[in-house]
Amino acid sequence: MEIFEEEIEIYNAKMRLLSWLYDELKIQSDIPKDFLNEKGQKLPLNC
Repeated sequence: MEIFEEEIEIYNAKMRLLSWLYDELKIQSDIPKDFLNEKGQKLPLNC
């Protein structure tokens, strides 16, 4: 059960990070979408 709880904490941390990143990107709307998509594909979200 402890391992499951740790996995949930990691998942929640990733979601908070992605939410923050999304908000930051909305503010900086002058960044080209192609550039963001390219960099986003390289994010190690499944680690």
